[in-house]
Amino acid sequence: MYLAGWAASAGVLAALLLIIRLLKYGTAPPPAPPSTPDYGLLRSVSMVGDLAFAREVRDRLRSNGVRATLATGPDGMVRILVFADELDRARRLINS
Repeated sequence: MYLAGWAASAGVLAALLLIIRLLKYGTAPPPAPPSTPDYGLLRSVSMVGDLAFAREVRDRLRSNGVRATLATGPDGMVRILVFADELDRARRLINS
């Protein structure tokens, strides 16, 4: 009789833990990683396949007062990154 009480308590505790876990994590799989990398405050103004060319574009932007940097994405492409408030100006400089 004494063991039956402990067994019932353990069963109720296990059921509560299972319910809490399901409520917290759900049954859906975790979300997939984003298809485009997140660079925080920086925005990609251009993507190129050649690092030397990307450096030339970055240097052109910098010489015109636009803060720019480079990042290589998971796809191997080199991204030229600028701050969001300078994105339009950087696009104009690249296209001119």
